[in-house]
Amino acid sequence: MSLLRILVSCMLVLCGGSAYAVVSNTPLTETMIDRFSVVLVGTWDGRAIETPVGPVDYLINFYECDKGVIAGVAELRVSNHHWRFWRSNDELHLTFLSTFSGNQEPTQLVVSKIEENTIWFHAPELALLTLSVTLAEPKVHIRVFHHHEPHVYIQLTRADGLMTNEERAESKEKSCKEL
Repeated sequence: MSLLRILVSCMLVLCGGSAYAVVSNTPLTETMIDRFSVVLVGTWDGRAIETPVGPVDYLINFYECDKGVIAGVAELRVSNHHWRFWRSNDELHLTFLSTFSGNQEPTQLVVSKIEENTIWFHAPELALLTLSVTLAEPKVHIRVFHHHEPHVYIQLTRADGLMTNEERAESKEKSCKEL
């Protein structure tokens, strides 16, 4: 089987984004959710290549915080990005928080479409925001669309062993904190 690809239209609610709903053609199976969780856990290093504020280094460590909960925090120079993927009733959800401009309100996203190995999320309360996450070991590609236009592109590379045990413990505490 080829490498897992999951495109999770990633959102940045920097100054109030939006999302549009897309009809899901393929059901999200428990196997797909399990694979997503297994691949995502670990340390990732890279860059937010396209952002409203220019390129930004992007280091994040995803942890399994509880059964069915994968979370990570990227501490950036302009904000922190909190990612929390979680399962409920065999559905995958994403809670995302960008602290840009003092924002403290996380956005809830749900799966809206699955194409092959791609999962798309949308924010029901923000009609013009969609997000895609592609997991293709050893890379992760996250794309955020705002008003149907590319808004953010993050490219990450597997970097396990990059953080010390102490740094990982501190990172896990921040990552697994409830949003």
